[in-house]
Amino acid sequence: MSLTAGTITCRGYRIAAPPAGNFLASIQGDLRRHAFQPVRPDRSVRSIGWVNPRNILDTNLKAEHLVFADFLVLGLRVDKVTVNARMLKAHFNQAVQQVLRERSKKQLSREERTALLEKTRLELMARQTPSTSLYEMAWNLTTHRVYFTGTSDALNAEFSDLFQETFHSGLIPLYPFLRAEAKARKEGSMDALTQAQPSRFSPLASHPETKE
Repeated sequence: MSLTAGTITCRGYRIAAPPAGNFLASIQGDLRRHAFQPVRPDRSVRSIGWVNPRNILDTNLKAEHLVFADFLVLGLRVDKVTVNARMLKAHFNQAVQQVLRERSKKQLSREERTALLEKTRLELMARQTPSTSLYEMAWNLTTHRVYFTGTSDALNAEFSDLFQETFHSGLIPLYPFLRAEAKARKEGSMDALTQAQPSRFSPLASHPETKE
């Protein structure tokens, strides 16, 4: 979902410890260190990392090319490789029969079957095209607010960890109350906020016993 076109759904954060001065030059190495790397099935079936939001294949990231007006904008690419269980079973059975013929054996040991299953799985995964998802992050370099287009809790946890590792500062979620608190502090109305009571917007809310 692009941050530069149309309506978006995103989560908001603020920087826990905003960097001082012009920090963009100092993050170059960290950006490249945490840039997206293709999936390696022998290590993991999933890969996540930064890319140029305008070109999902561009991982040669340069901070000065990722700043638009007051925003640092990055793409977060997530790739995952999966193997169809039925196809894996079929290819595994075929491989077992081939090994039995080659070795003139009637059956394989448990260890041999386990090793052959893993070998078959890796061979099949190497032929697969990964499924790819692209999300975007926009960091307002003036207000130090961060917006991320991923909405799931698990993905946001990964995003927060990657942000911390890349920029050496944590993210604080902008929950509605925290946003109200920040506004109240700015306007000097904290007492009114802390004393606010819930409002009922439905005529049924004041009559809990009423049922449809």
